[in-house]
Amino acid sequence: MERAAEEIYLLVESDQKAYFRGHEEDHIMMWSLLEAAYLSKKPGVRFNAYDDLFSIRKQDEESLVDLGTRIKKAMQVIQSLHPADFKIEMLDEKLQCMVLIHALPDEYCHLAVSLLLLDKLDKSVII
Repeated sequence: MERAAEEIYLLVESDQKAYFRGHEEDHIMMWSLLEAAYLSKKPGVRFNAYDDLFSIRKQDEESLVDLGTRIKKAMQVIQSLHPADFKIEMLDEKLQCMVLIHALPDEYCHLAVSLLLLDKLDKSVII
């Protein structure tokens, strides 16, 4: 545990250490505080992460292995944005929400942005 805390401490820029000051011995708390500072788990951020995943296309000079690596990284971003109580059953509703927002024509862009800024996003809210 000390080694993990030391690794985090050494890898973080000095101006970022303020986020976990007083918790330098607790690697879990250090990581949690950094996550809270830098990883927004709002629905809009998750929506954009899924959109990025579904937008991935193989580049002309890209190998299939490199493509697979990009997809894996995009999925890791999505997984890091899930709330702690996320279950696979919740995915169906989240995908429906994405499609509802994504299907809106350009003249509804202000509505789409407003929806993505909400703390909780579900199908009933969108409809």
